[in-house]
Amino acid sequence: MSSNIDEAIDLRDGICHFNVLVIGRANAGKTTLLKRVCNSVEDPEIFSPSGEKASPRGARRGWHNIENQLIFKSNPQFIFHDSRGFESASVEEIENVKAFIAERAASTRLSQQLHTIWYCMPTDTNRPLLEADKQFFNHHAAGQVPVIAIFTKFDGLVTKAFAELKRGGATRQEAMTKRIEKALEMLTANFVEPLSSTAIRPADWVHLSNMHEDGGSNCNDLIEKTANALNNDALRLLFVSVQQNNINVCISYAVRRYCEGHFGVLSTQLGMFAMLGLCINDNSPMT
Repeated sequence: MSSNIDEAIDLRDGICHFNVLVIGRANAGKTTLLKRVCNSVEDPEIFSPSGEKASPRGARRGWHNIENQLIFKSNPQFIFHDSRGFESASVEEIENVKAFIAERAASTRLSQQLHTIWYCMPTDTNRPLLEADKQFFNHHAAGQVPVIAIFTKFDGLVTKAFAELKRGGATRQEAMTKRIEKALEMLTANFVEPLSSTAIRPADWVHLSNMHEDGGSNCNDLIEKTANALNNDALRLLFVSVQQNNINVCISYAVRRYCEGHFGVLSTQLGMFAMLGLCINDNSPMT
C-alpha cells in the first residue's frame, strides 16, 4: 500500500522545478501576485530557454517572451512563464499561447510540461470577459493543464458594489455591511458563471484584494487550490514542497491531505512525514 507514495517520491526527486504559466491582461496584478507567492520585493531574473541569463537592460524586454523563464532568487524552484496581456485579442499572441501550451503538453518529460496555469483577471473593470478570454477557455489544449482562475483587484469590485448599493437606496451603514456580499454576487454573475459555461472550465478560482499592500490578501487559498487541482502525486509533492515561504500552509495541507487517507491507511504516516520533510528541508538550488 505504500507503493504509491514511494513512486511519487521517486518521481518528485527527478523534478527540480514547478512550472507555472501566468496569463492575464496588463495591469491585472500578475507581477505583484508572483512577488507575493515568492515573498520577494525584487523582480525575477529572466533566463532564456537554453538557460542564459538576460542582462539587466534586456530583462524587462524579455519579461513577456512566453518561452523565457522567470525565476525569483527567494524561491528558485518556481519557474514562471508570462504572456503578454490579452486586451487587444491579438491573433498572434493568442496563437503563441496556444502553441506554447500544446508543445509543453506534448512533452513526455514531466519536468518539461506545464504543471499549472494561473489565469489572472482584474475585477475592477467594465469588461469582465474579453473575446481572448473566451478563446482561451474554449481551447482544447488548455484542458490538459489545471487552470486556476485568479480574480484580482477584488477590492475595486467591493468599491463598485458599495456604490451600487448606495444608488439602490441603501444607507451608508447598510452599504458598508453588505458590500462584500454584493461584490461576491457580482463576481459570480460577471466572471464565475460565464467561465463555467466554457469548454475548458477552471479547476478552481480565488479572488485577491489589495495585493500591493502589506495587509492585502495572502496567497494561501491559491496555494491550496492549486495543490488540490493537481492530479499527479509527484507534482503535488513537488508543489507543496516548494512553498518555502508558506511553511504553515505546507504543513497544514500535508497533515490534512494525507491524514484523509490519500495514499491509504497504512501509508498515511509515510506520506505525511515525507511531505513535511520535503517542505522543511528541500532547499535545492536551481539546476
